[in-house]
Amino acid sequence: MEINFANPHKNNIFLIKKIKKKINNVIYSNKYILGDENQILQKKIEAYTGSKYAVTLNSGTDAILCSLIASNMKHNDEILVPSHTATATISVLKLLNLKIKFVDIDLSDYNLDIKDLQKKITKKSKAIIAVHIYGNPSNIIKIKKIANKFKLILIEDCAQAMGTKFLNKHVGNFGDFGCFSFFPTKNLSAIGDAGAVIVNKKNLYHKLLKIRQYGWNKKRASVITGINSRCDELQAAILNVKIDNLDKYIFKRRKIADFYNKSLANLPIVLPKERKKGKHSYHLYVIRIYANLRKKFMVYMKKQGINLGIHYYPPNHKMKSFKSNNTLKNTDFISKQIVSLPIYPELKLKELVYITSRIKSFFKKNK
Repeated sequence: MEINFANPHKNNIFLIKKIKKKINNVIYSNKYILGDENQILQKKIEAYTGSKYAVTLNSGTDAILCSLIASNMKHNDEILVPSHTATATISVLKLLNLKIKFVDIDLSDYNLDIKDLQKKITKKSKAIIAVHIYGNPSNIIKIKKIANKFKLILIEDCAQAMGTKFLNKHVGNFGDFGCFSFFPTKNLSAIGDAGAVIVNKKNLYHKLLKIRQYGWNKKRASVITGINSRCDELQAAILNVKIDNLDKYIFKRRKIADFYNKSLANLPIVLPKERKKGKHSYHLYVIRIYANLRKKFMVYMKKQGINLGIHYYPPNHKMKSFKSNNTLKNTDFISKQIVSLPIYPELKLKELVYITSRIKSFFKKNK
């Protein structure tokens, strides 16, 4: 038995007949770039998230990039962002020559720490990127109030949060932009790269439509700064199959998380905590283990045929490309403890029982 922390292959095989049919339809349609499948997908994303407008893109990284371009960010404008996030969140800031101001995280949910965020705002600050890490909603109402108070653009990084809600409202709708990734391991997954931005202002929607395709207007004349970030028709077609099953997949992820919560409750580990009035979509199920045991734990589990993950180490502020002198006590602390357990809709009960039994066995041997 071998179990990985993610397994997109199983999901794709389960839906293979519908996916093949969709792909064949695209091939015979002779519409390969921004055709009918993209139009359908945008409408489905709008309906699913409750947003007014959705713009499909090449990736979640480009979703953030296009949002920053649409916000008219200039060289050395300061962006407040957590270090505890995927490198994609930070890489676009470097690409646009923006000043990265790292903010620490709250130990309860691993999202932006409100006190540290307020402390680090300066006159040069122009935007906040709030990441809903692992699919757990951030303290977005307070973050929005801070953004409004200091007149900052608020970009929600929802790359891991398709299906995540707060106060019964889908994340991505609280800020100016909601950025999504459909990378193969995500809750809503392509078989390749794809992403989207949701907005609720018509002017931003039309601006994003131009930015994703060279800044073109309807006559294909570049009128603003733009890039090539079109979601291809094949990926859009695949996503149109999968989004119809998304609520079912989120339900299964939450059931798996509930199983872990109950099975691992009495062990010396820190389990995920859901925000009150929030809905965690469990893109990842991340525990914390004593730092001196993590390597030993992962080696042991691998020997049992269970491949775990670490999201993320090292944190971005410790990477050579983004190195910062900022003190991020909580980020540094958890980066040495975090471990991602297997979680995907196709996990069977017997596999979950096996995983939890092996975890219990490890701690019994390492009291």
